[in-house]
Amino acid sequence: MLGLRYLLGICLLLMAFAGHMAMAAQDKTPPSALSDETGTSGDTTQSTLHLMQVAPLPKTWPSLVITAGSYARYLEIVQEAKNTPPTSADDLEHLMRDIASFDGAKLSRGFHAHAVLQAMQTPAFYTGVQKWGRLYDRKQIMANLRMNPAYVEQMPGYIQARGHVLHGIEDQGKAVMQAGGVYKDLAYTLQKKKWALRVRGGKALRLASLRNAHLEGIGIPGPLLQSLMRAYAPPPAITPMMNTATTMPATLAALRPENYTLQKLPHDNAARAVSYPTVKPMIFVNPARAGELQDILARAALQILDHNTPYPSALPPRNTPDTLAECVDWARMHLNQCVAATRFIYEDSFCIAKHQLGDSGRCIAAFLGGAPVATH
Repeated sequence: MLGLRYLLGICLLLMAFAGHMAMAAQDKTPPSALSDETGTSGDTTQSTLHLMQVAPLPKTWPSLVITAGSYARYLEIVQEAKNTPPTSADDLEHLMRDIASFDGAKLSRGFHAHAVLQAMQTPAFYTGVQKWGRLYDRKQIMANLRMNPAYVEQMPGYIQARGHVLHGIEDQGKAVMQAGGVYKDLAYTLQKKKWALRVRGGKALRLASLRNAHLEGIGIPGPLLQSLMRAYAPPPAITPMMNTATTMPATLAALRPENYTLQKLPHDNAARAVSYPTVKPMIFVNPARAGELQDILARAALQILDHNTPYPSALPPRNTPDTLAECVDWARMHLNQCVAATRFIYEDSFCIAKHQLGDSGRCIAAFLGGAPVATH
């Protein structure tokens, strides 16, 4: 009797051990085998792994990249509008609302962050600042930049970075104003379309929607952020910040700094006056905006010296008005007045051309010396 009990206990232990081995074998089954049994779970796992390998995304985007992304998205919207004429009243309405989502403050913040990335994409500036960081006290250099952003003008590659940024701003302003010219001409063409000759209703609701559009968030496509991230990450690539096939040249860092006219500027130290073959004409900053340019280049130098530098709090704000933001907000006010005076759908194209594109483009170009500004 006692022997039978022992035999029964041994059998139970063997059964438990066999069950454990079966579970272990199931855990080692490859995902492809599991997919045959579970239907979709294996396929989903493989798809997720594939996406992770092809398009890895950072856990958190740097604040500089996110801020620059909003301005890059604005330029992208403008370029898409220029290349794809509206075919319905909804197309005009959506374009007007998309551009209205950028108020003066939002556009100005993105503009400055985008310019910082362009400065970082200047090879001579990037390598020169890094060299200073190796040769001298990196922390002291950063302290000097924070105390006085004009200190950046002494750093190697400053003239190249200055030209890179200013020529980029010039192209951006021209591109937006050119898009305005397209929509001005389009307004006359639309007068021949039946859908554009209809009376636009709901004016009060439309005006309220345009005034409040900036309160909504801006969706920035992942590929756009990734292209800016490549401009942010060291070392700087001599490649466009964005794809030239899909975006306007204004958003690119494809302008080769080595092709700029690097001649002596009025305020430049004679020791840094170097002449190179002239490909692009000399360009100057608006004297009233010279401090902004110093801040842009100083922030770029701080980011090059230490990518963990917070943006934009690394430099104290200047006690000066945000000229770009004020100019864009004036254009927005004129847009509302224009929309309030419209009756037919095609007239929206005039409002877009005149204020959302023409005036805003001049606001951007006003960063440069002698550039026209929006009428107030």
